Amino acid sequence: MNYVLKKEVFSKFVNSVLKEKGIDFIAPVKSEQNDIIKFQKLISFSDLCLDKNAYYPLKEWFFKKNEVLFEFKGDKITIPEKKPKPKIFFGVRRCDLNSINRQDVAFSEGCWDPYYFLEREASTLIGYHCFEKEDNYCFCGSVGLEDHYDLMFYDRGDYFLVEIGSKKGAWFLKQRIRFFKKTTERLSARKKVIKNANRLQKKNIAPFYDHKNWKKGVDLCLGCTSCNTLCPSCYCFEFKDKVNISNLKNGKRIREWSACQLKDFSEVAGNHIFRSDREHRFKHRIYHQLQYFNEKHGKHLCSGCGRCIRGCPTRIDFVGILNNMKTKKPNVKKPKK
Repeated sequence: MNYVLKKEVFSKFVNSVLKEKGIDFIAPVKSEQNDIIKFQKLISFSDLCLDKNAYYPLKEWFFKKNEVLFEFKGDKITIPEKKPKPKIFFGVRRCDLNSINRQDVAFSEGCWDPYYFLEREASTLIGYHCFEKEDNYCFCGSVGLEDHYDLMFYDRGDYFLVEIGSKKGAWFLKQRIRFFKKTTERLSARKKVIKNANRLQKKNIAPFYDHKNWKKGVDLCLGCTSCNTLCPSCYCFEFKDKVNISNLKNGKRIREWSACQLKDFSEVAGNHIFRSDREHRFKHRIYHQLQYFNEKHGKHLCSGCGRCIRGCPTRIDFVGILNNMKTKKPNVKKPKK
């Protein structure tokens, strides 16, 4: 069963949720200083911005940039007790919803990450569907995005069509049913297609690893890691022990974001660096996003949001580079007549 939320009561719906105690309503908000949109706690309905996708990804709400795992004092170890506040994430685009799903896979594989899933279990994801690509950097139509949401809002002019995607979404809607009305309206898969977003022409990039055209991107790369930081699905991290030099017995172990574009990311004992060349690091990120993860899990790690290109200081368009690559045709001699 789908539902309708008329836009004339949309602000009342949002303001009602904002007034609820014990819940944070997180949504895209535009900064007054630089017009950059990011997900943050919504204070007023007037701050809500659905015009564009957020410049920064949603992942920092679940996969923290810096997180204390435990503290130690002498031989005593203390693990922080974490009780995340329930959060409603509203206005999450399809690309970001899929990236959260990919991080769910990464943080449950092999070893279940309790820190990540404490935040995830306390969250409700309400999507906002794009019907057309945001700009020339988007290529989400090329990477096989799936349905992954608790609720999804589709803008239908003077109302939102609302689809339920989970029990959590159904419960959220039921608690606020006074704002919604049942409808028999359905959107076909064809009508949900995001227009002009199928920009990446290569579905299998394995044959192009040694292609000379990679140099076009490598020569522009600064190794600044903006692509890793802005990527909604990158999940690399490292552990560090923080101690005071005056008292080495006390300190804390933290987990910090890391980046495969850093030279020391693949450094091991003996000062050996597995990817010492910038070209290897540059290609590794793209192949992990589009090839390696897909080979292992049957889905791309990349969600085609375009943030890595949009936020790159030199605007390295690896999609364009890949599209221009051609495989060499075998030199087959024609038989003589």
